[in-house]
Amino acid sequence: MADNGDSEGAKLVGNAADGTGSDSDAPKQASGGGTVMFSSKAGLLLTFISAVGGGSLWRFPRTLANNCGKEGCLQFLLVWLVFLFLWSIPLIIIEVAIGRFTRRAPPMAFHDLLGVKSTWLGGWMASLNFLITCYFGVIVGWAVFYTIECIFYPLPTTYELSIAAWRKFEEESLWPVLLHFIITAACAAANWRGVGSIELTLTAMTPVHLILLLTAFIWSLTLNNAGVGLGFFFTPDWGLLGSPKPWIEALSQVAWDTGAAFGIFLVLGASMTRKMGPVKNVVWTTAINGLISLIVGVTVFCTVFATYTKVNPDGTEADVVNLLRTNGPANTGLTFIWLPILFSTMTGGRVMASLFFLAVVIATFSNYITLMNTTVQAMVDWGVKRSLAVVVIATLTFLLGVPSAVNIHVLVNQDFVWSAGLIFSGLSMIFLLWKYGAKNFRLNMLNEGEDGSDWKLQGAFDYLTKYVLLLNGLALLVWWVVHTIQSADVPWYQLGNQSLMTAFLEWFAVGLVLLVLNLLFVRCRARMSGCWSSLIAKQEDIPACRCCHKKDTGDRDNLITATDQAGERQVPDYSTINH
Repeated sequence: MADNGDSEGAKLVGNAADGTGSDSDAPKQASGGGTVMFSSKAGLLLTFISAVGGGSLWRFPRTLANNCGKEGCLQFLLVWLVFLFLWSIPLIIIEVAIGRFTRRAPPMAFHDLLGVKSTWLGGWMASLNFLITCYFGVIVGWAVFYTIECIFYPLPTTYELSIAAWRKFEEESLWPVLLHFIITAACAAANWRGVGSIELTLTAMTPVHLILLLTAFIWSLTLNNAGVGLGFFFTPDWGLLGSPKPWIEALSQVAWDTGAAFGIFLVLGASMTRKMGPVKNVVWTTAINGLISLIVGVTVFCTVFATYTKVNPDGTEADVVNLLRTNGPANTGLTFIWLPILFSTMTGGRVMASLFFLAVVIATFSNYITLMNTTVQAMVDWGVKRSLAVVVIATLTFLLGVPSAVNIHVLVNQDFVWSAGLIFSGLSMIFLLWKYGAKNFRLNMLNEGEDGSDWKLQGAFDYLTKYVLLLNGLALLVWWVVHTIQSADVPWYQLGNQSLMTAFLEWFAVGLVLLVLNLLFVRCRARMSGCWSSLIAKQEDIPACRCCHKKDTGDRDNLITATDQAGERQVPDYSTINH
């Protein structure tokens, strides 16, 4: 096809941009049981906001405390804010655009854009997402248990009582397994009808979550000595910026707590209509989630500073910060061990503790729903009926999560290995951008609309996504390796619960399986059953679908072919591809 913009494909792009296929005309479900679209922009935004956020409640305050100076925390907050714009926002924009463009989950999205031999890269994202899902339901169960405990039983008043209550629950009862089962079943129900039921569930839960957080936030500001915690929170200690530690840990926190490269936003993006711009929605989502992190941080700092003096009248600011840094089993130290003690010292503490843990339940359960949806959608792409995919994934999630529910050391290992593996997911998306072409990506997937429904990105975005993101990802990987070697209980080359060798072996096992499956797919796809015809693409390895856009109807046989707007290479006519 000559690159002159006069092809039928180019005309189709122009028509779509001019309004053909607008939100009002877009079907709510594609033909053949395909992608269901979000019903409204408000529903989309609320779903995006609730898709991540569990890390804001239990990880952000402790990470912030670990990077405080003697004067305060503001210097870390500023670095965290910088990386919010230099890592999370551009990476999630890429993720959403890929999903909106391909209407696929990660494996087939990489297949469509880079060719069949790159399918395993998307498979890596989907596999990590699934393995994180397997133990994440256990964490949701913890929050459910503590909510019930706070409502019906007195709060612990000492560290000994609190740690004893934790051990009785986690090590001496079947509650973790039972709650894991109940939570997983509820999550499967929320995923049953795809984005339709997910949007309905999360649209109802998100406002409740925000109201609970705001209630706790306002209440924490009214406590005696809350001003001390607030002042410490927003006071800088500029000398710490000379160390690489706050920079790398800020990047790590941003990467973890925004859900970048999980594949969650890629799958949710597949349900966006052309009128739902990826740039605008991602910026709003990330900004709101960042604000939620700050609200949670202020709430925890004010509460801890205001109540710690009641527990320990001779305590100093340094003692309070050390308490905030408390890790405990599986990072439970502050949230599940100390906060119940601190809440017990104040009037109405049980009520506030119940509301706080209920907010944790809503945030983590919302996370869990979107995590499971990502893996389910990967199976749907392979021709599996959604109801069957939900049952299979929910069953496997429960069974593979039982070891984490029974033995907390298994959960610690899984969290250590697969959360770090997300670095490679981010790097794989950057690799896709390099192979596809950053300018082509921006023009064809982000700036293709002319109706003003989204913000236009300029050429600086190409350099940001190609170079700055790559440097950030490599820096994060190097820091993780160095930090793991320095902090591990055993030498890096020995097996241990959180050793480098253990992570390498688990990554290698998953990567090897994916490469073997990819090889079989390459060799056998032409002989696949006709019911999997959507997987059989008659294309070369790299450029085959590099500039095509599917209509919002989800009809995979009707491709909208875009021109090579970046002028990087000619784009063949792939309108006859059996996609």
